[in-house]
Amino acid sequence: MNFWQSFIGGVLPYIAVATLVLGLGYKVTCWLKAPVNLHWELFPYPQTLGGQLSELLSEVFTLRSLFHHNRRLWFPSLVMHWGIYAVVFWLFFLLVGAPVAIYLGTAGGVLALTGSCLLFLFRLFVPGLRQISTPVEYLNLLFIFLLALAALASGALSDLAFRSYFISLFAFKPHLPLPGSYLVFLLLLWLFMIYIPFTRMAHFAVKYFTYHKVKWGEVE
Repeated sequence: MNFWQSFIGGVLPYIAVATLVLGLGYKVTCWLKAPVNLHWELFPYPQTLGGQLSELLSEVFTLRSLFHHNRRLWFPSLVMHWGIYAVVFWLFFLLVGAPVAIYLGTAGGVLALTGSCLLFLFRLFVPGLRQISTPVEYLNLLFIFLLALAALASGALSDLAFRSYFISLFAFKPHLPLPGSYLVFLLLLWLFMIYIPFTRMAHFAVKYFTYHKVKWGEVE
């Protein structure tokens, strides 16, 4: 077992999780303390918890606002987000040992790869989108593309045996050594988790504030 196997497989995961949790926790704390600049009393808001959850989930899984306001980006964005959601479900089903994890992982990798590639190309070649795109947005999409490519190329997303490695991390006894092809995927995965709190990709953690505290703040 060499240094890189030990570091990427047994040390970096804990650094990544700690950075992700603490980074998002810090952002959420700042958002909680920040004053609301404006209440959006623009349309009837759902009054019940069920209605609010339905509204929020509809936005998360269909990107409805993007569909209405920037339809060019909607489809590739939806494909990429569905890919990311599928990979999250892949990890859950992998940990419980459900065979469906194989299909979810592969589908998620393909969707994330396709969506990020299309978004990158759209932003690069469509004049109107290129004008409003910043370098960091290209970097974010490239990161997601390379991560999905490494995941698919390594075969990790379709390998149920990968389950033992993740379980060993939860037990604080990392199962090493790992196949060399997995190390590239894992390195990108841990670096991506470290990177998220410092970027706009942390927007998933702000959905509560966007809806409940801003759009529906007056219900309180």
